[in-house]
Amino acid sequence: MVFMAGPANSCSLRPLGLHGITQALYAVLLTTLIMMNLVLKNIDLGGLSAQAVPQDKYLHCYQCLLETEESGCLLGSDSCLTPLGSSCFTLNIKNSSGFSVMVSGCHNKEQMVHCSHTRASPVFGFWIYYQCCFLDFCNKPKNRENSMH
Repeated sequence: MVFMAGPANSCSLRPLGLHGITQALYAVLLTTLIMMNLVLKNIDLGGLSAQAVPQDKYLHCYQCLLETEESGCLLGSDSCLTPLGSSCFTLNIKNSSGFSVMVSGCHNKEQMVHCSHTRASPVFGFWIYYQCCFLDFCNKPKNRENSMH
């Protein structure tokens, strides 16, 4: 028989209370922010500032690191540029109780494998839905319904 002391002995499979749900939501948001940080670091504009970039060679996308339908962009509202042939995206993180947050930005060609992809999140009970589009600012909230694929 194995005996455990400390925090390990208190782990059990029970329904999450309000505190557990809050922790799960924070974990989803933290995971999303870390992922977006990694994604955004991979975007390379060749050392050019947004003002010096030839505008006809890049796709302009809406960028928000944390957004809800009710409140709009809560963190990181801006725009990003990605070479033509890449995509704008919106990532939805949802659960069955109706909780939903979004992350929007730019995908380079290599990252487009995520387009129209659905997968389970690292936090149990949450799903991640990727949607991509290919026109300037097609992932802005007012344009999403008409342009997201």
